[in-house]
Amino acid sequence: MADLREQHVCIKFCFKLGKTAAETHQMLKQAFGENSLGQTQTYNWYKRFKSGQTLTDDDDRSGRPSTGTTPENVAEVRDLIPQDHRLTIRDLCNTLGLSYGTCQRILSEELNMRRIAAKFVPRLLQNEQKQHRLEVCRELQQQLQEDPNFLSKVVTGDEIVSHPPYSPDLAPCDFFLFPKMKIKWKGRRFDTAEEIQGETQTVLNTLTKKYFKDAFEKWQKCWDRCMRSQGDYFEGDGAE
Repeated sequence: MADLREQHVCIKFCFKLGKTAAETHQMLKQAFGENSLGQTQTYNWYKRFKSGQTLTDDDDRSGRPSTGTTPENVAEVRDLIPQDHRLTIRDLCNTLGLSYGTCQRILSEELNMRRIAAKFVPRLLQNEQKQHRLEVCRELQQQLQEDPNFLSKVVTGDEIVSHPPYSPDLAPCDFFLFPKMKIKWKGRRFDTAEEIQGETQTVLNTLTKKYFKDAFEKWQKCWDRCMRSQGDYFEGDGAE
């Protein structure tokens, strides 16, 4: 990777010019190409300069990466997750300079989080959250029983469906659409929002009616599984 300090200086320069974090990230990509810092790292450094930091050197983390689940490390992980729930443990390691095991322990033991549909979510749902998930699934089932065209109306936008928070296992976009996008976009970089929009439309155009039909059939099975689990999560692989 290109000189990291040089990129840190560029981020500081963009901040001084009044550029946003998103604009700064785009400029880094144009200048350094594949060697540019990732979005999370760029945003993290932008945040440092915004909070008053003036140094452009990395924090002194001599020797092996930190392996302590200190309050400071826990706080850093807690602050990063809400910015992008799709961060991987490896992303956290690279951004914070912590070991893989430390990040894993912080997520699972300190923050009680796990992965559902590729997102970090609370490991344990509160009773109110479980009840809300149950109510949504029951309502969806009832609407489908009363109106066989209910799903068609959802697709066309004639029906608006409520979505419970912390529930990527119940969101068709999370278990159906986004994974399809990730396969098509793997290893690619985009320089503008227009490029992303164009490629998104290209992927959407390849989806057949049968593909959507299968997705909505799976969605109905998700309602059943949620109700059988009494509103709790019904899939996930821990915080790995």
